[in-house]
Amino acid sequence: MIELTKKYKSGSALEILQEAILFGDITKYDSLTQIELAGSLGTSRMPVREALIALEYQGLIERQTNQRINAAPLTDEDIHGIFSDLAALECGVIEALDGESLCALAECGTQEEFHRVLCGKAGAVLRRKTLETLTEVYLAFVLANALDRGKTDELFDDVKGVIEGLPMCDTSPDDLREVYRLYARVLGDELIRIRRKRHAELEAG
Repeated sequence: MIELTKKYKSGSALEILQEAILFGDITKYDSLTQIELAGSLGTSRMPVREALIALEYQGLIERQTNQRINAAPLTDEDIHGIFSDLAALECGVIEALDGESLCALAECGTQEEFHRVLCGKAGAVLRRKTLETLTEVYLAFVLANALDRGKTDELFDDVKGVIEGLPMCDTSPDDLREVYRLYARVLGDELIRIRRKRHAELEAG
């Protein structure tokens, strides 16, 4: 495993471990303990223990019966499934909004703002918590590290265009689900590209 104190200069134990797993610096093949992670981070075991609780909730690690920890496997299929789940949940939230709320949502200037607003309108606690994890961990990582942010912005504009048409019935829920499917696919592809680029950099030394 890489020495995290050298690779990641700042951030909490949770933030560093999130990034290390999403980048693929820590993989499912790295079987680790709290002590080993604390040593790699140059910190005590307490913040690592707290980070691991959050990471397990976020679906980024798996605990083994021998008290060792592995990063959750993130295959290309897994990654596309994560963003498909995000799309399905957000479409459900959007379809329940009234015309005024839809117009306000369409006016969100950035992807980050748009998804935060949707989280706040998710209603049921389980749905809201799931959306928060998907947006604040996986989506936020992609938007912060995108190799082609223009492509995600372009599909995001298409999503907003469909939402603008919903109150006047110029577009339909089917249109929304289709454009969201494409948006989710681009987000997944971007995360895969980020991870592959990082792997190539590590291989090159």
